[in-house]
Amino acid sequence: MRSLKKRLFVSLPLILSLALVISVIQPKASSAKTTEIHKEIQQTAQDIEHVTGIQNIMKSNESTDTYSVIKNETGIIKIPKDSKKAIQLTNVSTSIHLPAEKVNAPGVATKNGTIVFDHPNSSVGFGVQPTKDGVRNLIKIKNKTAPKEYKYDLQLPEGSKLMTAAEYLGEEFDTGEVFVVDSNNIVTSVFSPAWAKDANKNDVPSHFRVEGNSLIQVIDFNENTAFPVIADPDWAKIGACSAAIAWFIGSNLFAAAKIIRVKKYIKELGGLKETAKLLAGATTWEEKLRVGGSAFKSLAAEITGVGGLAVCINW
Repeated sequence: MRSLKKRLFVSLPLILSLALVISVIQPKASSAKTTEIHKEIQQTAQDIEHVTGIQNIMKSNESTDTYSVIKNETGIIKIPKDSKKAIQLTNVSTSIHLPAEKVNAPGVATKNGTIVFDHPNSSVGFGVQPTKDGVRNLIKIKNKTAPKEYKYDLQLPEGSKLMTAAEYLGEEFDTGEVFVVDSNNIVTSVFSPAWAKDANKNDVPSHFRVEGNSLIQVIDFNENTAFPVIADPDWAKIGACSAAIAWFIGSNLFAAAKIIRVKKYIKELGGLKETAKLLAGATTWEEKLRVGGSAFKSLAAEITGVGGLAVCINW
């Protein structure tokens, strides 16, 4: 018994020393991990904003425990702080799920307004940028081990569906956009054509595919690509001029030949969204012609006198 007491007496200081060492090491290890995560998020934000710029980002108006809330021309956008939850586009009854479940990291807002979901152990990072008329959903592909396809699951208003521009306008007039189309066959919002840029801002081949209410972006990088690659499904609610053009195309109230000509000019001008921006832009007629050229002049001639579209020309 005396021997046991002696051994216990001798061991107690050793146990206390070990406990002290562990208590010192664990906070340092935890602190180092936190620093690593913070650096990764900062780097991803820097890489994304290097490509997108920061001019069009809208900062959060308010923040709750679960969402960052932004008010823009589309209404109210709620961006989750949990990567497993969806972006809520409240005024258009639409939500967008990021393909970021495996990142399993909380959203962190930069000083410029980009909200980043990232972790050092992931080959992919994600960012969300609210803009004046919509929201950009950014993908950062860190290396060649990352997937080449990213699926965004959408919840849409009843009766609405996703359609590629090739399906909606016809293969000949494919603009690369993806439309949300309502039950009356009218476009209500649009994803701009898919794009991706490498570390040198060179284009990387990319396109969209639609499966039901899922938007899939495909990025065709290879072993010669300069990483990281930044890619972007950019959603926007269409404005008055976009809506008027969409109604013109989708209503079937005009001669087929006239609609075909309008589709042709829309493709030449870069898509439905870009066409509407040019039509409604606060510029002179000469400036519109300089930017849009003969395609714009021909489009203006086709839609002159059409109710709802004439005001968009902004003569």
